[in-house]
Amino acid sequence: MAVETNDILSNLNPEQLAAVTHMEGSMLVLAGAGSGKTKVLTTRIAWLIESFQIQPHEILAVTFTNKASKEMIHRVTSSMKLKAKDLWIGTFHSIALRILSKHHQEAGLNAYFHILDMQDQLNVIKRIIKQANLDEDRYQARELQKFINSQKEQGLRSQDLVANGLRQEYWINLYASYEETCNKDNLVDFTELLLRSFELLSVNAHILSLYHRQFKHILVDEFQDTNQLQYKWLKLFKSEQAKIFAVGDDDQSIYSFRGAQVTNMQSFLIDFKVESPVRLEQNYRSTTNILQAANAVIGNNNGRIGKNLWTENTIGEKIKLYEAYTEEDEAFFVMDEIRHLSTKGLLLSEIAILYRSNAQSRVFEQIFYSRGISYRVYGGLRFFDRQEIKQVLAYLRLLINNKDNDAFLKVVNFPTRGIGAKTIEHLQEISSTQGTSLYEACNIVEGKQKQHLSKFTDLINKIQLGCKGLTLPETIGYVIETSGITEHYSNDKKNGNERLENLNELINAVTNFKSDAESNNVVAEFLAHAILESGEGQAQQTEQAVQLMTVHAAKGLEFKVIFIVGLEEGLFPHDNSIESAKNLEEERRLMYVAITRAKENLYLLRACSRLMWGKRQLAPLSRFVNEVPNDLISNISGISKIGCDTLSSKDMLNNPDNINLVNRNISNPGCKTSHIELTDKDLTLKIGDIVQHNKFGNGKIMQLNAEGKKLSAEIFFIGLGRKTLDLNIAKIEKV
Repeated sequence: MAVETNDILSNLNPEQLAAVTHMEGSMLVLAGAGSGKTKVLTTRIAWLIESFQIQPHEILAVTFTNKASKEMIHRVTSSMKLKAKDLWIGTFHSIALRILSKHHQEAGLNAYFHILDMQDQLNVIKRIIKQANLDEDRYQARELQKFINSQKEQGLRSQDLVANGLRQEYWINLYASYEETCNKDNLVDFTELLLRSFELLSVNAHILSLYHRQFKHILVDEFQDTNQLQYKWLKLFKSEQAKIFAVGDDDQSIYSFRGAQVTNMQSFLIDFKVESPVRLEQNYRSTTNILQAANAVIGNNNGRIGKNLWTENTIGEKIKLYEAYTEEDEAFFVMDEIRHLSTKGLLLSEIAILYRSNAQSRVFEQIFYSRGISYRVYGGLRFFDRQEIKQVLAYLRLLINNKDNDAFLKVVNFPTRGIGAKTIEHLQEISSTQGTSLYEACNIVEGKQKQHLSKFTDLINKIQLGCKGLTLPETIGYVIETSGITEHYSNDKKNGNERLENLNELINAVTNFKSDAESNNVVAEFLAHAILESGEGQAQQTEQAVQLMTVHAAKGLEFKVIFIVGLEEGLFPHDNSIESAKNLEEERRLMYVAITRAKENLYLLRACSRLMWGKRQLAPLSRFVNEVPNDLISNISGISKIGCDTLSSKDMLNNPDNINLVNRNISNPGCKTSHIELTDKDLTLKIGDIVQHNKFGNGKIMQLNAEGKKLSAEIFFIGLGRKTLDLNIAKIEKV
């Protein structure tokens, strides 16, 4: 039995009801974070079917992710007696595929065309570059892939493009070769699905007319993420009878790097004659304090359509600000807070740590692993499992052991240096018959293959000589630069910046690496450490675990407790965005997304100094923190009392030992403790407490030690650095 209409609409607030029941033309629904947009979309589908006898196949609902489409299908089919196959609910790509499969002949495709995923597409592009006899270092496959997909997202074929210089002429010619190969082999990549279906409908009026008659209602989820081609594709479905119902949030548009155009929302108001969009502003997720912070931050952006989140939830706790001295101090504070929250019954899975750059996960992974806190890197690899890190480690392995065949295979042609699969096969044959390593076999090879292999062995010899007398951070920096890895990723327009940030973090990691004094080879010791770090630590899917993720990965998720870390100028907002007003506004939208993931408790964290390429640098507080009203924030760091912002360059940079605040001997906690009770002085001291000494002034407790009756504290005093005080003698008071 179908669900009664009154039951369908009974749980909607007035704004949701207005959106669901809108029937006069197209509509744009501004759905704020946590305002129930999925509920509105699925309820509208059920209401249209129940109240107006609209057939399921007469409704087209488009989403961006398979997860979202499955959720929508589940909600609709579970509330009404419908079969999933009768519904036209899916991603842009799946709907486009459905149309192309139905009209493959008109689209110029064989009935059994093959869909290329991103890796398949990349492999085809690599073959085309090779067939064109072009330098694979200069004309990189990933860069060409990005170029091709970008043109397709704008609805442009190779013949539509005009070259601006010789390099672009090559790109266009390669694009044409790629199109020719795909057409010949009956291949269709993801972007082609949408472009070819758009072209099919544009040039075949009878097919477009068929869908105009079929679809009476078109619903679009996450409209702020649409790119140029998707918007044009949607406009094709507009007819006299069809109403387009778009749901989105311009304040959560954070995917411009994927081609998303936040301006599509403004264009929709004009193109579809929407005079007054419906605003879903009631939030069902977060506390009042969290929403007021989000509203205050996003209010600094210009050109918004505008809305203001509110809630009937409690006011909630103030937002906690912790200003750490270093990135390690930041991570240790988060660890201590998580442990404290766990004692109150909070599950680890209800906690997330959000960061702007993937590289920031490294410190948290290290500390959580060493202290036995289960964690999971959501939607990404652990630090030492990342491609660029493993490549550098492979170079290091080969430097200390030329017979390491696995390391040899990882780097012999990275960055690409003309050493192909046939050469490797020949090397392996020689290695097997002669009983040598692959590296040694390079000196035995004859003919054309010897030239490229000799260049590689010469490079390894050069690096070995150049690293003599260097520290471990200097060694890794030299390897990254001399091997060509820096240049390689600098030319990677898609992922290069993120890869370089991870390499920067690798140097930072070894800067803090504590070597065993008895070890004769610090490189080998670090490699062993890296293997241990990458081998374990991350929780299994079934375990309770803290979630570590970028803010981009967090969109659509929610947690009771959120830690937003690295809130410093140049990191968040990112350095690449600060000089551009447009990019800065997207960074602010990213901050808005981060804030609105929190349901009950929100922590904002920054480090006063941070290692960059092995050098400690001052890290100014992010402007986004300053945009949160002071009355919403509780500064629990105490740094404002002792002058974090007045730390001098001498204190922070010239004397790094003064601020190596987390020299806590991770592998051997020994007699360290989190708190000490001085009963004779009626005083309890905890790590992080601000104290006053009659001679040294104000300072912060960084470490407490208790071994029998011997009680001591390591305290950081401004201008003086770290001092260890005997608590049985020292006259200190809590500030």
